[in-house]
Amino acid sequence: MATTAARPAAETAIETRYRERTSGSAAQYERALASLPGGDTRTIAYHAPYPLAIDRARGAVLTDMDGNEYVDFLNNYTSLIHGHAHPRLVATATEQLKRGSAYAAASANQAELAGILRERVASVDAVRFTNSGTEAAMNAIRAARAFTGRPLLVKMEGGYHGTYDATEVSIHPDPAAAGPAEAPRPVAEGRGLTPGAVADTLVLPFNDAAAAERLFAARGGEIAAVIVEPLLGSGGMIPATREYLQRLRDLTAAHGALLIFDEVMTFRVGPGGAQEVHGIQPDLTLFAKIIGGGFPVGAFGWRAEIMAQYDPRRADHLYQSGTFNGNRVTMAAGVAAMEELTPDAFARLNAFGDKLRAGLEEAGRAAGVPLVATGLGSLVNLHLTTGPVSDYRSAAASDREAHRLVHLALLNRGIFAAPRGMFNISTPMGEDHIDAAVDAVQDALSEVKAVSRWA
Repeated sequence: MATTAARPAAETAIETRYRERTSGSAAQYERALASLPGGDTRTIAYHAPYPLAIDRARGAVLTDMDGNEYVDFLNNYTSLIHGHAHPRLVATATEQLKRGSAYAAASANQAELAGILRERVASVDAVRFTNSGTEAAMNAIRAARAFTGRPLLVKMEGGYHGTYDATEVSIHPDPAAAGPAEAPRPVAEGRGLTPGAVADTLVLPFNDAAAAERLFAARGGEIAAVIVEPLLGSGGMIPATREYLQRLRDLTAAHGALLIFDEVMTFRVGPGGAQEVHGIQPDLTLFAKIIGGGFPVGAFGWRAEIMAQYDPRRADHLYQSGTFNGNRVTMAAGVAAMEELTPDAFARLNAFGDKLRAGLEEAGRAAGVPLVATGLGSLVNLHLTTGPVSDYRSAAASDREAHRLVHLALLNRGIFAAPRGMFNISTPMGEDHIDAAVDAVQDALSEVKAVSRWA
């Protein structure tokens, strides 16, 4: 371990450099605190000592309030697959704004984007739009309960599906409170959830088929749906094995429950998302992020008999609405964004993801630091641990304090990634951007090593 004296000195050097480079962000943060609790309207955007404030962005590059430039490997948490201010998306959105942004009526580009999703995703017969992935999950879960007549939802420990109460369970639980790894207890993510919301959500360890079998044997007749990310996103970009997803498919089908794939992040790994990669069709699919061309969006799509519940021509239809659902600007930009995602574009993005994962692990070896890089396609996460990393708890073993310092050290080197070590690739990026990230990570690891448990 580093000595007590060495740890604060090296940590202070990293933070001091950050403060020296970002006085404009510090000033913006102080102004924002007067009106915004924590200085921003997204909790995830906060990091100590204060969050970076961005002034503008284009392509793969962000520019902060002080004129510093950063290669953006966060892309608004995976949503900006075409980077910033993509010329076609800007032109499409601008032209639509001239025609009006939203009407309380049907529109052709809403149907056009829905048609693209149907064409690309074999399991989807029909689509409804929302304004976020949270809303998509909320409506999907309600529809699953209505369709099955059952109350219980099953989710994975470490799985994030937005801020709907039913899914705000065991996202970042303290393992000491969550019970045994093979049978975790549901833990409320924070205050404000009712006991009923927690009781109606059961939790499974990710990538553990045997645990799923035990749960279905005990309570299969009460389960309305299993919701799972084919890649545990906020839990650390941890891929599900095909065997695990297939076992969930088999169990839900055998017990009359529905299988929901949350492809909010993973829809960027191929034209048909992760379900196409694995060759497994869920009953319901959640979309968001890349399908809106950089504007707020969500969607859910399912088998025809499930989605028919939303047909207002039915006397017993489910009601789903929202002032900005399917708004014209998002729909127009979404169509353009999806059309830009050709098979060649996906192949290039995924190849860069493979290159980044390999480069990060080599950077760890060169710096003498334990590092495991996980992910799928253009989605990548570095974990400061010896691994293997296959579920929430193995990811939680990563050195969190070291992550915090590596994040600041990367910002000091012009690389913008998530504080938890998440990276993703956008279409404006080239090999030079990947190489720059790998070099910066190696340098940052070497600097942070003096203040971590590695030293």
